[in-house]
Amino acid sequence: MIDFSSTLPGLVAESPDDPVRSGRLPVGVLLDHLQVGLVVLDEAGHVVGVNHQAREMLELPLTLLQSQPPIDDVVRWQVERGDLRGDVSHILQRVWHHLRETARRGQPHVYTYTTAGGRTLQGTTIAIPGGGWVRAYVDVTRHAQMVRYLRDSEERFRSLTELSADWYWEWDAEGRYTRLEGRLIREYETAEMFLGKCAWDVPALNRPRPEDWAPLREAFAERRVFRRVELQRRLRDGRVVWFSISGMPVYDADGRFTGYRGVGRDITRRKEDEATIQRLAFYDSLTGLFNRRAFVDRLQQAQAASARSGEWAALCFIDLDNFKDINDAYGHAAGDRLLQTVAQRLRDVVRIEDTIGRLGGDEFVVLLEDLHADEEQAAWRAQHVAEKVRAAVETALTIEGHEVQATPSIGITLFRGRDEAVEDILRRADLAMYHSKSAGRNAVRFFDPAMQAAVVARATLQRDLRHALRDGELRLFGQPVVDARAQVVGQEALLRWQHPLRGMVSPADFIPVAEQSGLILPMGQWVLRQACAQLAAWARAGGERAQWSLAVNLSPRQLRQPDFVDTVQAAWREAGADPRRLKLELTESLLLHDIEDTITKMEALAAQGIQFALDDFGTGYSSLAYLKRLPLAQLKIDRSFVRDLLEDPNDAAIARTILQLAKSLEMEVVAEGVETAAQFEALREMGCHLFQGYHFGRPAAL
Repeated sequence: MIDFSSTLPGLVAESPDDPVRSGRLPVGVLLDHLQVGLVVLDEAGHVVGVNHQAREMLELPLTLLQSQPPIDDVVRWQVERGDLRGDVSHILQRVWHHLRETARRGQPHVYTYTTAGGRTLQGTTIAIPGGGWVRAYVDVTRHAQMVRYLRDSEERFRSLTELSADWYWEWDAEGRYTRLEGRLIREYETAEMFLGKCAWDVPALNRPRPEDWAPLREAFAERRVFRRVELQRRLRDGRVVWFSISGMPVYDADGRFTGYRGVGRDITRRKEDEATIQRLAFYDSLTGLFNRRAFVDRLQQAQAASARSGEWAALCFIDLDNFKDINDAYGHAAGDRLLQTVAQRLRDVVRIEDTIGRLGGDEFVVLLEDLHADEEQAAWRAQHVAEKVRAAVETALTIEGHEVQATPSIGITLFRGRDEAVEDILRRADLAMYHSKSAGRNAVRFFDPAMQAAVVARATLQRDLRHALRDGELRLFGQPVVDARAQVVGQEALLRWQHPLRGMVSPADFIPVAEQSGLILPMGQWVLRQACAQLAAWARAGGERAQWSLAVNLSPRQLRQPDFVDTVQAAWREAGADPRRLKLELTESLLLHDIEDTITKMEALAAQGIQFALDDFGTGYSSLAYLKRLPLAQLKIDRSFVRDLLEDPNDAAIARTILQLAKSLEMEVVAEGVETAAQFEALREMGCHLFQGYHFGRPAAL
């Protein structure tokens, strides 16, 4: 063994108390027990020192080392054995180049090679001050094997992603994509769409709303594994594809969360196949409408929905009166064309939420939901839709140069809840359709004769109401509003209809019809113009009436019109009325729809002096937060609280509360429905200053 004490004096402690110098632990023994192989070269490049680990790692023969050979001989011996591969002269040039560079620069040189026996060594050459070098060797065979294993594993992984429809992805701790690898990622050119973004930051056609991403975001926040999350994406070239992603959380060696990794898969073909199966199973192949199976399922869902909402639904059964004649005359192709046209016309006239089906042949069905909680109102709406369907279907069309007209017979039945079997509902609608055919075809009939009569009466009332607008049959009445001394200070305008045959028609009969038919808009404009003309007439006449106000009730549909403010301005300007004498009354139901738009319109008119009153206060669901923002001048206590004011302490308490609330908001209060002197006196004692009711006068023509 070569004694390192003489070859490496710099490695020996110089303290006289050092155990090595004292002989208690020889340097050679110490270095031989290191796990690092050491080879010492003198300034001429001769091997002058080798420890036990170096001889084991390099597998050099002792006979070679004992002669202190030059490094060149050692390199030649290693080349011959196969430890070093390549041209000897070229290898020697490299060795001496690195020796000189380490001596010149004072920086170690690190290199790695594998011996003929398969051992991988990492060597480090260090220049010794005063001349010579130390070459330290570490056996990194296991590390090199692991690196090769990881490299091979990475190559296998890349091969799999290249050959399959799957790809690999990684997220950071914030959920942002940091890695995307796979053949389809390149083919679809999607990497730029995702890198640096979260999955929920990239639009998906099947998850358009932020809440649609809640399950995935919750899984990420809770560090849970998620599987097969399906996403429909539109690529940059316009193609629509389906992806499915699965992922699991990743933690570092200290247990800290570092992100997610997982796989993605293109499931576009599967989705297309599923859609095809869906169409075949649930849709009519000719028209694209629901087939019987799907329609029955939808009808059952409608029953459940109506049971929850309490609203009526309707089933319309449609049969083409002369389809067989058209089919026989022009052929099946013409018949198919007719059926397709009818299907499209049905789509055009019903709401998008309504359901249309084809049961077979020339039989179609339409399911109407959420019609109304009142049966008669629901029937009226169903009749309205059915008439639109009838008018659309009976319109002639041209097929192969021939003008063809197919009229429909339509039967309607109403239902609510789940008490009836689906087949019973279909049977009733089918029977109603046959009543339509018996009535002469091209007609609409209800299963219930009483309901049919009510619908006919309503249709007649709507027709007559149109004539009333045209022929000037409407009248404007007024009911006095008095102060605490019972002196008249204004009127509330009330609409009346003087029918030429039926006499005076109650507003309770014709106002709902006007609301549903849209006639309330021209009627409301007429009332507004008449009221402004009346205000102008009072002003011209002088006296106490010149100071009266006139209140006009607004319909929800009026206030929602975009030109509402302009319409009101035009009415008082054309009449020459003082806008400060005009009061517009709204109900609490008006505040449930687009409150911001309502406030904007009210403020625009209030700026011109027009006052606003909230009618029937206490019966709706007004938010106090909105109430304080509205430019209201008055609250009107609903007559239901006034009627039992003297007998019911609760009604009295409500009236007092409204009066106190109005006072705090600096509003006037009008008590409606005052019918007795006792009610008048009780309200005055509570602090009410304005009153309206039969006790002061019934409505009369203005």
